[in-house]
Amino acid sequence: MPPAPKPDAVWVDGHWAWRGRTYVWQRGGWVEPPEGARVAPWRVRYLRDGTLMLADEIWYDKSLRRIERPPVLVPAYTPPNELTPESQHGF
Repeated sequence: MPPAPKPDAVWVDGHWAWRGRTYVWQRGGWVEPPEGARVAPWRVRYLRDGTLMLADEIWYDKSLRRIERPPVLVPAYTPPNELTPESQHGF
């Protein structure tokens, strides 16, 4: 994990995110959340029939209204010799 770029930055883990027709890896990193903002992290659940369910992370403001994910200040590092879904699909 790279060092925090600012004292109020928080680390957000990467997660699988739905992008219309497929899931892609959403890289984590350091973000500077708006004042009072909270994040509901992504979740994985299996149904009784074995179906995999993925819930994307959601950010909320202090009034519990959904907001956009804060921009990543410093992204998580992927070694150059590793293939990732991002590099394979151009996201």
